[in-house]
Amino acid sequence: MRLLTSVSSLALLAAVSAIAVTPSAVAQEAGASNPDQAGRLDVVVVTAQRRAASVQDASLAISAFDGETLAEDRIMSLEDVANRVTSLSFTAISPLDTEFNIRGITNTRLDSPSADQSIGIFIDDIYAGRSGLFNFDLYDIERVEVVRGPQGVLMGRNVVGGAINVITAGPAFDPSSSLSMSFGNYDETVARGHVTGQIAGDFAGRLSAQSRNRSGYNYDILHNRDLDDLRSFQARAQLLWAPDDSPWQARLIADFTQDESNGGHQVAIDGPDAGQGAWSSAREAIGVILGRPLSVRESLPQHPLFFGDATETPQGLDREAFGITLQVDREIGDFATLSAVVGYRNGDADSLYDQTSIGPDNGYGVLSPLLFATPVNEFESATQFSQEVRLVSTPGEASFDWIIGAYHQQDDVHKYDRFWGIVPLAALDLISGESHWDNNSRNISYGMFGQLGYSFSDQLRAVAGVRYSYDEKSGDVLATAVSTGDRFNPGGTVPLTPLAGGLTQGQSFSAAYSDDWNEITPQVTVEYRPNDDLMFYATWSRGYKGGGFEDTPSNAIAATISYDPETVTNMEFGAKMDLLEGRARVNLAVFSMDYADLQVTQTDTNCLCNVTDNAADAEIRGIEVESQLLVTDGLRIFANATFLDTEYIDFSDSLGNVNDGNFLQRTPDYQYNVGFDYTTDLAGMSDALSFRVNYNYRGEMFWGPNNAQFEDPYGLLDARVAFTPNDGDWQIALWGRNLADTVYRTTVNYAINDEVSRLGAPQTFGIEFSIQR
Repeated sequence: MRLLTSVSSLALLAAVSAIAVTPSAVAQEAGASNPDQAGRLDVVVVTAQRRAASVQDASLAISAFDGETLAEDRIMSLEDVANRVTSLSFTAISPLDTEFNIRGITNTRLDSPSADQSIGIFIDDIYAGRSGLFNFDLYDIERVEVVRGPQGVLMGRNVVGGAINVITAGPAFDPSSSLSMSFGNYDETVARGHVTGQIAGDFAGRLSAQSRNRSGYNYDILHNRDLDDLRSFQARAQLLWAPDDSPWQARLIADFTQDESNGGHQVAIDGPDAGQGAWSSAREAIGVILGRPLSVRESLPQHPLFFGDATETPQGLDREAFGITLQVDREIGDFATLSAVVGYRNGDADSLYDQTSIGPDNGYGVLSPLLFATPVNEFESATQFSQEVRLVSTPGEASFDWIIGAYHQQDDVHKYDRFWGIVPLAALDLISGESHWDNNSRNISYGMFGQLGYSFSDQLRAVAGVRYSYDEKSGDVLATAVSTGDRFNPGGTVPLTPLAGGLTQGQSFSAAYSDDWNEITPQVTVEYRPNDDLMFYATWSRGYKGGGFEDTPSNAIAATISYDPETVTNMEFGAKMDLLEGRARVNLAVFSMDYADLQVTQTDTNCLCNVTDNAADAEIRGIEVESQLLVTDGLRIFANATFLDTEYIDFSDSLGNVNDGNFLQRTPDYQYNVGFDYTTDLAGMSDALSFRVNYNYRGEMFWGPNNAQFEDPYGLLDARVAFTPNDGDWQIALWGRNLADTVYRTTVNYAINDEVSRLGAPQTFGIEFSIQR
């Protein structure tokens, strides 16, 4: 299967390169980076406000990267974007449980079929409801927009903290093609390319593909296999219909993604509390046996022997998804443009991982009473259908501008969880055995929105908007105590947590759940432009995120109890300033957010399980600064920073901890990134040599609401040097990521004096060859 995928990938990429043989300059696409004039900083045109506007003209906190910047900085995923954008950070418990955080607002461990995100992810205007299932690498992209702060009017539900908009490169009538090959350490190979051009008459097409493979950043010494490896293939086909002298235009997009790996690596580290956990102690004992300490990148994940199986099931990840998007635009004279966006997405995933990556069956005979193992197997299948219709007034001389629209989305999500446990201490019977949950959810959302802007003068404008959102979520869950006990305690009778006691082996409960919510989210913005290079704005807005139900409820009653939506009220003041005749740029945002009914997943000591509740309110205050300086026509330096002051209000968790006044979890108290890009002549060739350097630094971050576990400040250094001859048709580049080989963690879970951690990528480097026509 792997060989077939690799051969197919390379064949398609070769075809992509060969189809377009006519040299042609690529047509300038909307959203690309455009210099206003020589000697000025470039600007990126964005559509986050449903109108095309430059970043400097958009009255909201937004960062944008065009396709050229994404390629040159080797930004290949949304996780990479988080290392470039102020106020955005990324954590992940597993590949299906990804967590994006903007200004302290994040969704933590919310992966039930009815759960929603706090940060909206949009791909070509289509909301991706299951971020871990529908995410894909960033290849052949026009731009990425990161919007900070709630956008409850135009973007709607589940944009309570902000949004990430991915806009893929569209078809062009002027033919062009590209092909790049990259080779790096960890046996990494990346091949990507595109071809676009006129097909016939009023039709143009575009075909893009990428193949990406590497060995693991970490290693399973128990089963002698890589962990956090990757084998992926992705493709996208598009068709554009744009007849001359017609008000109609349509774009059809079909995409496919498939990736697989041996699963993720977890490492137990002795925490700061008194005493040492069983898992870090076992690692030390195995190190003594081996005659060397285990590396933090080595682990011994236990493979479960599920009930009725003859062999163990290995850890791994297999994920596949496809989507179809149709965008139709109709200009209605000089009055307005009617747009319709319809999307369908389908995905399936199978993920199995050991939560502590070491257990009693570790191959070295190391055993202790609390050295239990609890692998988790998640099957997920999701389909999503969404449609949005909006009418946007045509820019003109009128003082008024407006947008109205309606939205509908339906998600059908099937999630099957298999929990398996083994524990040497018979008294901990609730951590042994096997429990299953078969959970089906249908989530339906409707929205209506409108926005009205009025220009009092060329300098002063006010915008007001409102959205009505309605969410309905229903489903059913079947939970089964498949087996009780284990080889240490074959007579065990208590179901594996979080199933509640009372069920014997083979027994189950079923429950149907349903609830609905609605919310009105207004927004008001005032803009002031004293001249073309300065813009100041003030915004008051509200954001909303839907409620939901438990993923793995302990009993039938818990299955029917919903947690409520969470809301945020935001006040923001911003400034966007182009200085020194366009050679310098400073963008500022100062904000204050009051967060109500925060959805928090906590550990309940009665069942040693996770329970989601509306447990807290929070206050978030902060300031963001983004700055650039064009020192010379070839040298640009930049510096961006965020400073946050956050605290929980009225928050006592199920452990009895009073978290009032504590800093919000998984949120750096400050972060900044600095760097430069420099282009110069070489051997008589104009702009042939270029350098790009980026350093991203994050301050202290607490992993839980009690602020007991934390991540020390750390920085990541990336760099790239490229040689591009005069004609610019080909390029060779050397690149490096995390050049200092900094060890940092992307998630931490506390487990009885141990910090069970997932690690970020180590130092990586390589060489890339690319050609375009």
